[in-house]
Amino acid sequence: MLRLEQERRRRGLSQHQLARIAGIHPATLSRLEAGKMYAYSGWRRRLGQALRLPGDALFEEVEDDGPLA
Repeated sequence: MLRLEQERRRRGLSQHQLARIAGIHPATLSRLEAGKMYAYSGWRRRLGQALRLPGDALFEEVEDDGPLA
C-alpha cells in the first residue's frame, strides 16, 4: 500500500474528499493509489499540500495497517 492511501484512510477521508481538496479528479486519485498511473510532480505537490506531508513521501510503500475501526 502507498503511504498516500494509508494517510487518507487514517484521516478518515474518502478518495472523493481528498481529490476535491487536492484539486485532482477522483478517478486519478484512485489510479494513483492503485499504482496504475504515474504520479506527476504537480499531483504529488497538490496531494502533499492537502495532507501536509512531503509529496514524494506519499508514494512510498508501507505496511497495510489493516481495517480501521
